[in-house]
Amino acid sequence: MLPALIFYTFLFMALVVFPAVLILVVLLFLEHERRFWKRVTPVIEPISAMMGRWPVILDLRNRFPRTARFLGRRLDPHDPWGLPGTIAGIGILLGLWFFLGVLQDIVAKDPLVILNIRLHNTVPLFRTTGMTWFMLTLTQLGSATVLFLLCFGIAVVALARQQRRLAATFMLALAGTGLVSVILKALVGYARPIDAIISVREASFPSGHMLSGTVVYGLLAALLLGSQVRRGVRALGVTLLLLLIVGIGLSRLYLGVHWPSDLLGSLALAFMVLASLLFFLHYERPIDWIDTFKLPFGTRALRIAGSAILLVALGAPAVLTIQTKMVPIGPPPAAHSISIQALRISLPSDLPLGSEDLIGGRMEPISLVFVGLEEDLVRAFTRAGWMRADLPSPLRVVQEGLAALQNQPDPAGPATPAYFADRPQNLTFEKPDTGAPSIRRRHHTRLWKTAYCVAPNCLPVWVATASFDVGIELSQRLHLPTHRIEPAIDNERALIVADLIGVGATQEGSVTVSRPLHGTNAAGDPFATDGRAVVLTMPQASQAGD
Repeated sequence: MLPALIFYTFLFMALVVFPAVLILVVLLFLEHERRFWKRVTPVIEPISAMMGRWPVILDLRNRFPRTARFLGRRLDPHDPWGLPGTIAGIGILLGLWFFLGVLQDIVAKDPLVILNIRLHNTVPLFRTTGMTWFMLTLTQLGSATVLFLLCFGIAVVALARQQRRLAATFMLALAGTGLVSVILKALVGYARPIDAIISVREASFPSGHMLSGTVVYGLLAALLLGSQVRRGVRALGVTLLLLLIVGIGLSRLYLGVHWPSDLLGSLALAFMVLASLLFFLHYERPIDWIDTFKLPFGTRALRIAGSAILLVALGAPAVLTIQTKMVPIGPPPAAHSISIQALRISLPSDLPLGSEDLIGGRMEPISLVFVGLEEDLVRAFTRAGWMRADLPSPLRVVQEGLAALQNQPDPAGPATPAYFADRPQNLTFEKPDTGAPSIRRRHHTRLWKTAYCVAPNCLPVWVATASFDVGIELSQRLHLPTHRIEPAIDNERALIVADLIGVGATQEGSVTVSRPLHGTNAAGDPFATDGRAVVLTMPQASQAGD
């Protein structure tokens, strides 16, 4: 579906492209603004001197002499605490503003917390064995062990080249980010997700991997930006470092050990630390205890030792990845038992009555309730002519988008997530329209597994929404291409019920979910329903004759 392509494209932009561009902008500001002002100073100074003789300016300087001297010094490119300090201060203040905004949203339980949970719950849709090993390797590139080896190796090589300030900068980066992370974890005490696929113990906010990785690899990117290497090599190196920073953050989200807000907070802290470290690195006045520091080794020995440490740092992620112990995560067991007689009367009162989109916009109400094991559901829908939707891998989403643009069939195209109790659907089934095998006209239903099961065999209870896509339109609310649904969504419910009864499902009755309703979904499409949900028990393998 074209909406799925748009959804996952925006998700990619938000999680990968936007952070990478933001980090690049910050680095360019911190690294190049200082050089820019030095280049234009010969042009600006005569203009400033001329403007300083204007009567209005002279009057202001005479009335507020201290303020005028303060502002003049803040913009002096020759004073290390002038323009360089001003630039660093702006970077620190922007990072602090960003950080406090994230922290406020966490403490106040603002919509960011809801987005936290829903994005975290969406991650399992993307997990594969190969992707998990890739993410484990990425996360190790931000681990304390690898970053210590990397910073220590760079520091030793820098000392061999008499670049003592550079050596100190990387060691301060490592020590500073570690200290900030430990202190804030203790102060905030934000709990980690309970369903991580690797074992972690300390508090969640902020992410130490993201904070330290952004600062260390950001320093390398800043040095590369200011180097004299060829432009193409510089662009490639900076791009790879930015993608590495973003990849470390995504790996923490993928492995389930952090909430998205942890990564945002860490990014804000990293901006503050980077601004401070780049100011320190380029500080033009001597710092005796650093600028005169020496190790009791020769230059050649230091160069060899530093190179060896860097080689170990390059190989360490592979070793650490192999040694990582995975935590098996299975589906949560049903927490509540209910009788089929009670389910025929009403849904449990604590269940939501409808689905929502990622940011809480209302979608369609619940119209179907299923009782049965997952394999029984898949078998029944398959026999009834429905296809289970594929997982949203990048290649698969692009293929689906191309099919939508070309009006071609794609009977198992990935579906856009919808959320029930903050969780995306567990299953999606799709069926092309009879006589019009196009992805633009397709029946589909999303299913969520609830915390309830039916006694005495504890068969899981599932809820589902259903709708019929009849074309592509520009959403009135989102102003983006989306599917237009057939307003009479009860007809879709009737189609699914008839298809499943035809393969052996048992209709237990119907329950009231809401009053008869004329509403609109999050995209602005109207729908009408009688507000009831049909309850079906799935045929088991023996009953289906398999």
